[in-house]
Amino acid sequence: MRIATRLAAAILGLLFALAHAGHDDVRVDRALERYAGIITELGAPDAEGRIYSFRSTPIGPPATTPKEFTAGALHGWRLTFLGGKRFASAFEVQSNTASEITVSAAQGPLDGVAVRDVFVVENIPLAQ
Repeated sequence: MRIATRLAAAILGLLFALAHAGHDDVRVDRALERYAGIITELGAPDAEGRIYSFRSTPIGPPATTPKEFTAGALHGWRLTFLGGKRFASAFEVQSNTASEITVSAAQGPLDGVAVRDVFVVENIPLAQ
């Protein structure tokens, strides 16, 4: 019976090791840095009315969630919306302060995002 228990534990461990995350076909390492956040305020539109930034607050378990983002630490990270009109839309973070995130214009503006939309930022490059 001990062999069956060990075999079942090994199979279960293998299944967890092969876990998928996100809305694409990228396997995500469980040790990868990622944070969830919620939009608290939209950034100012540019001259053509497009929005590329927003203010936010990190959300998640208190033990693993910072009270604010480290300024400049999210540059190049992938930002994916987990709800709202831009659900599953991914952008590359161009820059950030403790509470504001600006995305690269390469993926287009953030038009359609709203206060209280939830997102995740991951230390993984955006697939181009």
